[in-house]
Amino acid sequence: MQKVIVITGTGSGIGLATANYLIEKGYKVYGISRREHKDAAFPSYACDVRDGGRINAILAEIAAKEGGIYALVNNAGYGISGAVERHDGERVREMFDVDVCATVNLCAAAIPYLRATGGRIINIGSVASVIPIPFQACYSAAKAAVENFSRALANELRPFKIKVTCILPGDTATGFTDSRIKFDDDGAYCGKVEKSVSKMERDERNGKSPLTVAKAVFKAINSKRPPLRITVGAEYKFIVFIARLLPLKTVNYIVSKLYT
Repeated sequence: MQKVIVITGTGSGIGLATANYLIEKGYKVYGISRREHKDAAFPSYACDVRDGGRINAILAEIAAKEGGIYALVNNAGYGISGAVERHDGERVREMFDVDVCATVNLCAAAIPYLRATGGRIINIGSVASVIPIPFQACYSAAKAAVENFSRALANELRPFKIKVTCILPGDTATGFTDSRIKFDDDGAYCGKVEKSVSKMERDERNGKSPLTVAKAVFKAINSKRPPLRITVGAEYKFIVFIARLLPLKTVNYIVSKLYT
């Protein structure tokens, strides 16, 4: 019997690449995205991940149809950039609702099904959770919340043999870059905001294929003892390793030289 995987944010990018890769590996995939995509190789549901009632109904329908759910991949999310003093508080709350609160709510809804299968939860974080980037402060904070939530949840679910992994991609070439919400510089930063965000977006567009993240998701799902964290890409693993060895002040200084 095929193991059933539910993935959010499957409309494009990492979510779509992951869905297609897991299908190739023999899994049964269901997608959840803002818009239904009927031409995909897997069934999908149109849903705002912040809609808890709709999420509960979708998971119940999938579990009833397939006889259970083996894994949940929380991938849906978006970013905002710009100087914090120029941020719109409502847009910040919306981003945290999608990137953090929806992840928490989806896990809560899926746990009863995963308890029955001894399944997996895979949350998509970011290297920015370990190395927070200026003018992307709120996104960095959101992804740090996702990682810490994942680690705490892993201990909660240990008695049920449910494994939790947080995957940290670095720069990845997806539509995420163009969908980022930007808050304009009012001139006080002398062009540093635009320079920093432009560098970040250039790195993303020249970044790794989303397939590299899909392969990390497969590793977490398929492994008997998946790690709590998987950093995607040798160079990012090295960066994260060095960042944990160096004094915090030194790391922050290096980041400031790269992005301000």
